[in-house]
Amino acid sequence: MNVRRADTELYYSGTNVSEQVKGYLESVSYTDVASGSSDTLSIVLDNIDGRWMGNWMPVKGDRMKAGIYGRHWEAEGATEKLHCGEFEIDSLSFSGSPNICTIGAVSIPQSEEFNSRKRTKTWEGITIQRIAEEISGKAGVALYYEADTIFIESIEQNAQEDCKFLYSLCQSYGLAMKVYSWKIVIFEEERYEKRSAVATFKKEDVAPGWKYQTEVAGTYTGACVSFTDPENDEDYLVRIGGGSRILELNITADNLADAERKGIAKLNDENKKMTTMSITMKFNPRVTAGSCIQLNDFAKLSGKYYVEKAVTKVSGSGETSMSLSLRLVVDRIKSVSVQAVAAAQEREQKAGTDYTVVSGDTLWDIARRFLGSGVRYVEIYNGNKDIIESTAKGRGKKNSGNGHWIFPGTVLRIPPA
Repeated sequence: MNVRRADTELYYSGTNVSEQVKGYLESVSYTDVASGSSDTLSIVLDNIDGRWMGNWMPVKGDRMKAGIYGRHWEAEGATEKLHCGEFEIDSLSFSGSPNICTIGAVSIPQSEEFNSRKRTKTWEGITIQRIAEEISGKAGVALYYEADTIFIESIEQNAQEDCKFLYSLCQSYGLAMKVYSWKIVIFEEERYEKRSAVATFKKEDVAPGWKYQTEVAGTYTGACVSFTDPENDEDYLVRIGGGSRILELNITADNLADAERKGIAKLNDENKKMTTMSITMKFNPRVTAGSCIQLNDFAKLSGKYYVEKAVTKVSGSGETSMSLSLRLVVDRIKSVSVQAVAAAQEREQKAGTDYTVVSGDTLWDIARRFLGSGVRYVEIYNGNKDIIESTAKGRGKKNSGNGHWIFPGTVLRIPPA
């Protein structure tokens, strides 16, 4: 029976160099990230004869393509492949002894337009997809957009690189973005979280040293978003979810719907760290960043997990492992209620205010404090006559003497000023 092993396929500037590199290959490490940064490739080569800093020395900026083959993986003769994508050589390092060459490559194009040049621009009357199309076109890469149409009335790109601006824009609306194989990929994480798990693993499939963590600090049961509508200058409170752990946000948005979407995105982004897990297991090409896996046989830790990052390592001898950074998939908090601040204040003013009597209070003093004139004590008395009289009689008085006798602990309703 053939031994299960993994082989790395490498292309350099369009030419398959797998066989030429094979005898020098120490290790390959491929990092696949769901969102927020680029995928990376690290290749470590034996440089004992100095060829990698001589005629075979790679050139920064040249392109590479990589794939990892699992030979005899699930059955004798069965082959599975993980397509790592295309990369641009970003760094070279040499060390000795032993004499080693390390090639670092990234999936994000290092073009000045996309990744270096800071740009200031006001985007108006446009969708996120259209912004991404313009940025990807300037960078010379393709765009894959799998999300709702999100309209933006106005947003400022203020001295930001296109890459960083697009990342932050997507994040503020609950979208994920990554650059894979010369393609900008934008998608809604929630859609991917709802997909079926690509694989199921038991505890016996996971290497020792796994780590599970759940925390309350920095996670929330709801959010309260303060927002001023630029159209009518009205202030609103957008309440998302509920409970006792509330995330307070002050958001600039085009309108109420825009504020709701941004608030929901921010709340659920904060809650991603609520329950996380790190595991190492055997190579599985079906498991990629942005997919979901099912963990069983972990008692109450079992469940469906979203893959935030997958690091696949292959040694020169074909030994391989996959390390995963996971987060538990939970229902997103999306219930919303909106309160107009001015209207709420007006309702409070119309309804009046509750006040609890303390020792030394008189209706005259209370009226002067809340209503601006002691003479208005009559209004307080008339509005609270039943409670004032019953309390006075309970304290042994024949009556309150038209409010002369009031007692600590009595709750009075103060009319609007």
